[in-house]
Amino acid sequence: MKYSLVLILIILAAVLVLKLVKCDTDYKPSVSFNKPELFHNTDWRIYHMEPDLYRDDGSIMFSYKYLNTTDGTTPTTLATIQSSSIRGFKQVNKTHVAVAAHSQHCIKMLNRVDNSLRTLAGTCGSTGYVEGGVGTGRLYYPYGIEIDVRNPDRLLVTDYFNHALRSVDLHTGELSTVINSGFNHPRYVVWADNKLLVSNYHYISQVSWGADGSVTNIKLAGSLSPGYVDGSFNTSRFYSPLGITRVGYNMYLVADCDNKVLRLLDLNSKQVGPVCFDGETSCTNSSQLPAWSRSVLKVGEVVYVGAADGIYKVTGVCWSHHVTVYLDPGQNTTPYTLPGCSYAAYLFEGSHKFLKQCSIYNINVLKSPIVRRLMFVSRYDVSCRLVRNSFNRILLTPAWRRPSRKLQHVCANDCNMSSEIQPWYMCKNNELTVYWPTDKTFSVVTKEVPDKLRDELRERLVGHETEYSEVEFQTFRQPTVEAKQNSRGERIHFLLFSTCADKTLRYDSVNDLCN
Repeated sequence: MKYSLVLILIILAAVLVLKLVKCDTDYKPSVSFNKPELFHNTDWRIYHMEPDLYRDDGSIMFSYKYLNTTDGTTPTTLATIQSSSIRGFKQVNKTHVAVAAHSQHCIKMLNRVDNSLRTLAGTCGSTGYVEGGVGTGRLYYPYGIEIDVRNPDRLLVTDYFNHALRSVDLHTGELSTVINSGFNHPRYVVWADNKLLVSNYHYISQVSWGADGSVTNIKLAGSLSPGYVDGSFNTSRFYSPLGITRVGYNMYLVADCDNKVLRLLDLNSKQVGPVCFDGETSCTNSSQLPAWSRSVLKVGEVVYVGAADGIYKVTGVCWSHHVTVYLDPGQNTTPYTLPGCSYAAYLFEGSHKFLKQCSIYNINVLKSPIVRRLMFVSRYDVSCRLVRNSFNRILLTPAWRRPSRKLQHVCANDCNMSSEIQPWYMCKNNELTVYWPTDKTFSVVTKEVPDKLRDELRERLVGHETEYSEVEFQTFRQPTVEAKQNSRGERIHFLLFSTCADKTLRYDSVNDLCN
């Protein structure tokens, strides 16, 4: 009985240790599919695809030279427009389709019941940038079309050569401008909740609507210059991205046309990752994907890819997660919690792989190249001549140490005032800054003092801030000096002081790296 009780206590302790713990990570997403299968072949590139709402039999409606639909075997032509390829289209309902007559510079409306085709907006055959009704309004190579979820009686149209997002009233055909800044040859659009993702020449932008009616458009991912770079939105590069489709919560596939690959756009982590296929040794490219992919569409668990020679379908989506975890300085292990799990695994330095359903987690644990140390900091109005006096410097050394002992009460169980590193100071423009180091350190990914720690330290300082920050100079003119208040009324504040783990390197504060 005694040993059983001990065993139970050990198990309970282990469960408590393996609780959910936040860790420092550098996350890179990717996704894998089975090998592509040909669904329907064509003699021209596929611009856009949607499930055929009118047939409702699993057929895919697609645009290339014409507007077609296919069940994978027999294609049916729905509309042709003289001297114009069809780029984007949008099914307004089961019987009506809005079509971007790209080279005719107007929007057509197809009636599936009687196969009639009429001009909905713009002036067919004429280019320009003009607002107004049918025959008055002007477009310049309309490209993508989407229903405005904020007002379903309107369409949103990307105006390619006008570098604008236009709006069309479905009832009157009135053409207006939503926003004409932040675009570079906008192509296709897809909703991400209440924001609109737009593929541009080499980047993805995001259009947002404010509560006051304002509209903004920002470059979300990619660059003005072409390239192939995975990673953070700010550093990523595309080469003529086109179609976008949602494949998961805040996860989107992008047809990166001139790179001849699909890319993964992760709004959760603000990262761009690769897409690969079963059998590839590493998820860094899409060599098995048909070249010149222009459009993507997810229907259920199947992703359709519109390529230069037809429509392909891929199944068996499996997410790959490439995560870099940094050890906190002085620690041999670091906790990592798989999404959806209630406990953390404690990992040593090295590479680790976990399989959770169809998700593969490749976790690389590294020592942190930068050490961020928690510091208490105060500033004083003091003559720098007084501080630099050799006699005063001797007296000041013990003066810095006295507040350090008081500040240990502020640390409590969260940290300890450092016994290895002594407080130090610097004086400039008659302002003295004193640093009291603690033994609390963080890895490179922690840029600021964590909010919870900051709040707890601040709470313990209440009522003691003036006392704990006073410095005794032991001079006749200024025996005691109070710390200055900052803009938030604080006499003692906290920061993370960065140094290199490798003492032979120097920390570059501008670029936040060691060299």
